[in-house]
Amino acid sequence: MLHIPPEDVAFIRDACGSEVVDGLLCLDGEGYRWSELRLRRPLWTVPGSSYTGAVLMAVLVAPSPRQLVMKVVPAGTPGREASVHAEALDAVPEFAKLHLVGRPYRPLDLPDGRTVMFQEVAGGSLADVVPAGSLGRDEQNQVIGTVVLGLLAEWNATALKRAAPVQVTVSEFLRRELGDVWAAGGSLQAFGRDLDIFDPSPPWLYSDGMRLPNPYLLVNGGHPALTDPTVPVLRGLGHGDLHLDNILVPMSEKVVQPHAYRLIDLCTFSERADLGRDVATLLLSVLVPHVNHPNELPPDQRHALLRFVVDPDVSHRADIVPGAAAQVTAVRDTARQAMRDWGDPWDLQFLLSLAAAALRFTTYSGISEAGRTWFARLAAHACGEVLVRTGEKDGTARPPVLEPGRDSFTVPGFGHVDPATRDRSAGFVPNQGPKRPKWQLETGVRDDRTVVGFGPYHTVVTVDGEGGIRRWTVSGEPLPGAGGHAPRQQLGHQSLVASLTHSVVVARPKELEIVHFPQRGGAIRPPPVPLRNGDHFLVTSGGDVFATHDRNYLTVRNCEDGAPIEALPCPPSMAASAVSIDASVVAMARSREVYIHRRGQEPLRQSVANSIPHARSRIMRLALPDPGLQLAVSPSGSHVGCVTFEEVVVWNTDDGREVYRRKLTDREAREALGAKWMRLLCTETGTLFWLRRGRLSVPTAVGGTQLPQFETCADLALSRDGRLIALLSTEGRLEVWEL
Repeated sequence: MLHIPPEDVAFIRDACGSEVVDGLLCLDGEGYRWSELRLRRPLWTVPGSSYTGAVLMAVLVAPSPRQLVMKVVPAGTPGREASVHAEALDAVPEFAKLHLVGRPYRPLDLPDGRTVMFQEVAGGSLADVVPAGSLGRDEQNQVIGTVVLGLLAEWNATALKRAAPVQVTVSEFLRRELGDVWAAGGSLQAFGRDLDIFDPSPPWLYSDGMRLPNPYLLVNGGHPALTDPTVPVLRGLGHGDLHLDNILVPMSEKVVQPHAYRLIDLCTFSERADLGRDVATLLLSVLVPHVNHPNELPPDQRHALLRFVVDPDVSHRADIVPGAAAQVTAVRDTARQAMRDWGDPWDLQFLLSLAAAALRFTTYSGISEAGRTWFARLAAHACGEVLVRTGEKDGTARPPVLEPGRDSFTVPGFGHVDPATRDRSAGFVPNQGPKRPKWQLETGVRDDRTVVGFGPYHTVVTVDGEGGIRRWTVSGEPLPGAGGHAPRQQLGHQSLVASLTHSVVVARPKELEIVHFPQRGGAIRPPPVPLRNGDHFLVTSGGDVFATHDRNYLTVRNCEDGAPIEALPCPPSMAASAVSIDASVVAMARSREVYIHRRGQEPLRQSVANSIPHARSRIMRLALPDPGLQLAVSPSGSHVGCVTFEEVVVWNTDDGREVYRRKLTDREAREALGAKWMRLLCTETGTLFWLRRGRLSVPTAVGGTQLPQFETCADLALSRDGRLIALLSTEGRLEVWEL
């Protein structure tokens, strides 16, 4: 009978129960023939984490003397580990010998459904072998790159030679990948119900300023507003749960040996796995430390990381920490290189794998609320890319903005419609101003009708009077632009820069010209968007979407092709309009009334005083036409500002509260006459920047503080996150400042 020291019997009983002790004491028969089993002292503590609830202990057995890992596997799905482990070892013996953990003894099945397995020690040592999750970033990148290459180019080399793609719909793929967490009301469906985003919710999410498909409805399939395209998928050998702590790496003389890695916990191994699942799971496990804490990355970096994962652009790197970018590259680019012969279909399959893995990660107990939110958003972004790439193609690279229609909605915590500047704003600040210069340059264009704007990731764009486009990176390095052509714009500000896609909108007589700048270079010009009424005007303060008005309707449009998203009736004799970056707040005004439309809330109606200086008697006011005014909405829509010929007013849009009001000085009122070089901007704190006849001031400060300037200012712009302001002079000087 097997001898186990009494102190070890007590420890095993406490950790695993008496059933395990009873089973061990009865071990006999061919394959074991041990006379002694004892726990290795000092007791071995398992590094990393186990998501299956398995209990692991290091044991010493004899004869013949051997060190093993004893693993007590729970009943249920993980209980299949013993059989699938054997399948994994037999699938590619050469790979298994180098990179899997051997199982030299048959498993012990317990009456309560659990299984006791005896495995070889990975790398032959418990002291000099560590999980990849405990390595430093540079060492970790070496390991994960090696593992990804091994999975696809070595473990699956034979399978890929024989493989034929399987044609499946997106919904079929996602349901198969999600398995039990989705089926029969699993934990993923419970999370979706908590978010209240199943039917009858609209099919589109407004998240991160983009209209994205509701991933939960895509998994369900069959929604009339969501396409369910068929895609080719490659299948082969897969670990199934390849997070960092399931990769063990030996060290020699304290130096990591990446090529000697071992994969453990094979309870989810499959010979017909989606080939993208292991790569996607590994990538997301690498990103958990970056996204699991709400303060680890600022909101703009969290968004940039989302886009870098699903649609990499070199400009994303400017807004995310270098370590995160390097880790994404180590996984994604290595996989792409290994699958280069399959090319675009692999990229599509990997996006679907990312979507499925991201949804699974929202169900893991070790993921924080901030992490779950980020992974849910990632699933929506990945699904959005899939629908874009499987849509009708014309050989062009399309920005990730999807079908038009008033069918999108927001979910608190899941879809962030604002640029996350409200959270960092302490409320109304009357005199927020430029703090320090970021960079400056001479554009070489002296055109008093040139407009400036911020594109994605703090890129800066200017558009001259003929629609000529010039672009610069976040540090002032030039980017490819596009030339202009006649006719010239009739008024300044008849062009807008998109804030989330590299796109520019130029208003021509009776049509809109849209120019896209894809990653691969060049400029793409879709067919112009005809406007039935030639008296159409672009609405300032746009960004993620843009708007036009023809004095009858203000129409919100997407930046891909100008298609309408929604239309709001204009008030009679409308004098001014402005929208937030996502059009969740739209302000329109007559001469003395301001109408504020708030998505999902009741509209506001505010009154202002407005009359032309030296003509303010009742008789003169009756004889003269109603004067105009200017409006501005902060990027997220937190504040709306208004300047008339008489006063300055700022409202908080959450409750309609007036946070600032003062009368203009006579000089300010006189300088407001005329439309040349006029612009009003509103920051997230409610500070107004007023450009009037080339002079820039802060009208929300006492007396209207005049800002120092060396040249006449032609235009100014505020970045999407409200952190930067760009100033453009009539002589072509461009300056970018931090606020």
